[in-house]
Amino acid sequence: MIRALTTLALLALLVGCATTTPTYALRLEESTLEVREAQTRTLVAPSEIAILTATIAVLQDMEFNVERIEKPLGVITASKITDADSASEKTGLFFLDLVCALGGSDCGAMNSAQDDQQITMTIVVLPSLARSGEFRTRITMQRVVYDKMDRIKVLERIGDPAIYQAIFDNLQKSLFLEASEQ
Repeated sequence: MIRALTTLALLALLVGCATTTPTYALRLEESTLEVREAQTRTLVAPSEIAILTATIAVLQDMEFNVERIEKPLGVITASKITDADSASEKTGLFFLDLVCALGGSDCGAMNSAQDDQQITMTIVVLPSLARSGEFRTRITMQRVVYDKMDRIKVLERIGDPAIYQAIFDNLQKSLFLEASEQ
């Protein structure tokens, strides 16, 4: 009798927890499509090697370290570590530590201040199916911000269209210069 009641109670609990997935849950947000549009351009280049070479040159000019090149797939991954300090954040945390010190304790608030950030960029270059000499190029960027104790403070995708536009502008200039030299 106890087993039957226990089984019945577990079944009721499982049925009560069952949910259906809402139809909107599997749709991409409008902002996702806008970000993808900002990240992608069609570039003209004499060859895939030329566009990959120009891309590497732009990355190095931007002080990125090229970590991986998958030439058959047209994928380049690069990253750099930069300073992420914020003067206003440091000032606020300093005063918080000062208030704690006046109260006779140590908050250690400055340890949670932003310190370094690692920015990772992945560039995918694929030949256009529409026209020869054109390449679809997509850039994605992410950043990880660490605090003074090397703990992750921020983990985010970089989606600002102006940043991507500046990179594509530099890439087009690099392609132009490379074509002029040949």
